[in-house]
Formats: sequence, structure tokens, C-alpha cells
Amino acid sequence: MKSRTLMFITAMTLFAALAMPVRLAAQEQQQALPRYTVTDLGTLGGTSSLAGGLSNSGWVEGRSTLPGDTVTHPVLWRKGVMKDLGTLGGPNADAGYRPNDWGNLGGASETGAPDPFAENFCGYGTNLICLPILWWNDIKKMTPLPTLGGNNGWAAGINDQNEVAGVAENTTQEPTCAGTSQVFQFRPVIWAEGRVHKLPTFPGDPVGMAWGINYWGQATGYSGNCTTAFHALLWQNGRAIDLGNLGGKMNNAGEDINNLGQVAGYSDLAGDTTHARFSLAETHRDDRPGHAARRRWERWRWH
Repeated sequence: MKSRTLMFITAMTLFAALAMPVRLAAQEQQQALPRYTVTDLGTLGGTSSLAGGLSNSGWVEGRSTLPGDTVTHPVLWRKGVMKDLGTLGGPNADAGYRPNDWGNLGGASETGAPDPFAENFCGYGTNLICLPILWWNDIKKMTPLPTLGGNNGWAAGINDQNEVAGVAENTTQEPTCAGTSQVFQFRPVIWAEGRVHKLPTFPGDPVGMAWGINYWGQATGYSGNCTTAFHALLWQNGRAIDLGNLGGKMNNAGEDINNLGQVAGYSDLAGDTTHARFSLAETHRDDRPGHAARRRWERWRWH
């Protein structure tokens, strides 16, 4: 009897031991299932709004129409509260990239001054000068950022050092813009401490734009001609690095970059008939910035 009881206890213990990982795995799988809720963030009184970017600290950047849907303003959401960020004096302003963890963000705002070349850079059809802007959330103030001598520009992604990626006009007329409303070259730039720093384009490309920037100051975007994004680019250590493509030549760009140097963006397939959205490119492992690389990169950029 004792022998059979011992065998029974041993068997039950073994069964329980074998079953435990299965139960734990099932419980972990059940607990790991994501649960999402959809929250309407509202508008500024109009019928449409767009949330364009989210920081790690919960700030949401975007834009909304005002009552009547004839005017658009940039907005910040956090903890159920929406803030109208206003403009630089014109009717419209825009924002739609990721803010930083302090709630600061880049964007563009119309001013009250007409653009003498009617380039409509902000895209609202008013033909007002469109300036790149930086919203400082701690002092609740929008400040204009400098261009490369031209009238217009647009600020996009920002990092926690308040370095902003974007685009700025110079005063050189661009022949590839013939037939469009654009007259002058627009170049990829980074703004830091109130100064504008021009980034190189891929050799032979006259124009370009930077869209995303990470903690280390690596930026991504594109260069090409006035109507075509030929090369998806990573800017690092003073160079414009071509990230390649999926076979197409007409529409290739990096849109955002994380702190590991991974870039999300888009590329045409061969024949330029189909866009493959959100392809992923990884920067060179030996160039991935640690502390020493970060110091080299900062020396190149700002000193």
C-alpha cells in the first residue's frame, strides 16, 4: 500500500510539474494579449483633426480645424486636454511629427506677409510667407526658425536636445521647379540653439528635406529634384548616406529614425508602379553611435 501510495504521489507530482509550464505559458500568453482603447481626442471646434506624432512621455502633436473649417492650427494633446498653439500672425499653421518628451515640437506657420513669389509653401492657398517654427512648451511660446536666406521653410521632427530637422529655402532659383509654384531651392537642415545648419544632399541632387532626427543627432529624409525624391538618406558624421531602394527610382525617402539608427520610410518597387510603405533600413553597425561616436558627431555638427 505504501508503495502504491508513493507511486501515486510521485506520478501526481510529476504530472503537476509537467502541467505547470503549460499553464504558466497559457497564462502568460493571455496576459500578453494587448488591450487597446480608442479615444476621440476632439477638435478645436471644426470637423477634423489629425494626431501626427506621440512622445514617450505622452504628448501628442497634430493639427485641427477651427469652427467653419477654413482655418487650421497646430495642437498638443496630453491627458485629455488639447491646446491650440496658434500661429505667427497668419491664419494657418501646421504640425504633424513626433514631439519630444518635453512637449516641444516643430512645424510651420503662415505669417501675415504675402510671399512675393506666391510659392504657397505652407499649402493652404493663401500665398503667405511660411516659416518653420519651434513650439516651446515650458513657456508656451511659438518662435520662428531661420531659413537659408529664402522666404520659407518647414520644421519637422525634434529630439530631446531640441534639435529640429526640416527644410529651408535659399535664394537660388531651381530649374527643376519649372511648372510648379516652387521657385527657389529647398535644402535639408537641422536647427540647433537657434541656428540653421545645412545638410548635404546626395551628389547631383539640388534639393531635399530632413524629416526625422534621433537622440544622437542622426537625421533622415531624402534628396532629389523639385518633384522627385530620388534618394532616401541618412545624415551621419558629415555625410549623406544613400539608404537604397526596392528597385524604384522616383519615390524613396526616410521618414523617421529611432535611437538605434533604424529608419522607417518608403520606396517604389521596380518600374515605379507601386509604393512599398514603411520599409526599414539599418545604419552601419560600426557607425552606430556610442559615447565616442556621439562626441565625434556633435563636433562635426555644431563646432
